[in-house]
Amino acid sequence: MKKIEVVCAVIKKDHKVFCCKRGPGRELEGFYEFPGGKIELNETKEAALHREIEEELTTEININRYITTVDYDYSTFHLTMHAFLCEIIKGDLTLSEHTDKKWLLEKDIILDKFAPADRLVIAELLKQGI
Repeated sequence: MKKIEVVCAVIKKDHKVFCCKRGPGRELEGFYEFPGGKIELNETKEAALHREIEEELTTEININRYITTVDYDYSTFHLTMHAFLCEIIKGDLTLSEHTDKKWLLEKDIILDKFAPADRLVIAELLKQGI
């Protein structure tokens, strides 16, 4: 089974968490997720996250802290995802790869609208009281 390692940003502002909807033609189309992407060769997790958020959302973030690493077996690949709590430094979260974006109150995060691996991150967020 193919293995993919990614990072994701749990961007928080005013007790709300940012998420994006995966676009058409992509795996897990229509599910919401925390933004991020693949770690390139010889790239740190933090550098990958800064690069991905800049590329996908034209936004600069500050990484406040590591949250968790989750592993999930999808039907065609194994995903390892490292999640970090982040805040916006500058930018307006302009979508380039996603079809929708939302700011959800922490209490309104509905697990079934999220990609399965992201649900594991949400479970950890709730456990940690983030």
